[in-house]
Amino acid sequence: MKRIIIELSDEQLDKMKAHQSRGAEINGKLDSLSGCSIKLCCCEIGDWLEIEMNGTLNLGDVNWKIE
Repeated sequence: MKRIIIELSDEQLDKMKAHQSRGAEINGKLDSLSGCSIKLCCCEIGDWLEIEMNGTLNLGDVNWKIE
């Protein structure tokens, strides 16, 4: 089985965790479940990661590979 590995800096990981915590807090206040999606965007000029949960967070440039 293959794996997709996405490398995040400590700052990117902290931003992602904070975004998910805010989303979970909003869900709790609204008594709902919105879930979360992770989108790896790739093109000729670079690759970046977006997190969608009650809004979109662009984490910026990332390195990734398939093993």
